[in-house]
Amino acid sequence: MKVIDRSEFRDEEGAISLENRIRGTFRHGMKWHGWMQAQEFTTQRLEKSLDREHTLLRNVIIPGTTVIVQMILLSPQGVRVLEPSPIKGVFRAKGEEWLKFDSRGRRFKRSQPNLQTRTLSNAQVVQRYLQEQGYPLPEVEAVLIFTKPRTHVDSARPRVRIVQADAIDYFAANIQEFQPIMDQEDINALTEALINPKLPEPEPTPEPEAEPELARAEFVEQGETFTTEPEPMALPAQAVHRLSTLPISRRQWILLAVMLFFELVIIIIFAMIIIRNTIYA
Repeated sequence: MKVIDRSEFRDEEGAISLENRIRGTFRHGMKWHGWMQAQEFTTQRLEKSLDREHTLLRNVIIPGTTVIVQMILLSPQGVRVLEPSPIKGVFRAKGEEWLKFDSRGRRFKRSQPNLQTRTLSNAQVVQRYLQEQGYPLPEVEAVLIFTKPRTHVDSARPRVRIVQADAIDYFAANIQEFQPIMDQEDINALTEALINPKLPEPEPTPEPEAEPELARAEFVEQGETFTTEPEPMALPAQAVHRLSTLPISRRQWILLAVMLFFELVIIIIFAMIIIRNTIYA
């Protein structure tokens, strides 16, 4: 299986450094690294069954949107959006509902975020985008995958396909039983459309129309005609000074502060490592 990862926090070998882990956690939250580990676990399991005819895209920003899709599996048997999750517990997928078992109350309660809704929404975004690019796919299947063996999901007509940790191999084998609907050329075209989209060419800027010459003002005084030429208008000196010394925006100050904070954190971490090695040397 061919894997293409678009995450800015993974290096060429697919690893996440300490610095990138800090950056990713700051940007996406404390649970981010767990989701990245779930991606890696799912990838390894799929690679055991799927050959090079299949392409797995990870962490793809759908062009024209801010939606980041964890995994898109492009196979001869179609397109699937995979949402691997490392959450633990007992859940129920009933219709569109997403419920979690409350051990204290001994009953299921609605749980947020609704993983079914999120997975289905991402699949619809992918399908809509590909259709706009001229690929009329009949369906983009939404698949919710759980990577923790102790996580159990009770399904009752769920809106998405539920795959538990011990069934990932079966899921991969089951895909290949379907009738192929695409060839390798189609898969390559879809891959290119998702990771290297062709942006619409900017419309040519119309040439400014020549402004008609300002009419000369004429007036007659005591039988003689006088003509006055309009003087060009200029910005006041104060306005020009303000334009050249615009202050930095509040958002830019915040970004600079965040970058400085991360630099300090990294320096402190390395200093602690050096001190520890010096003490125990």
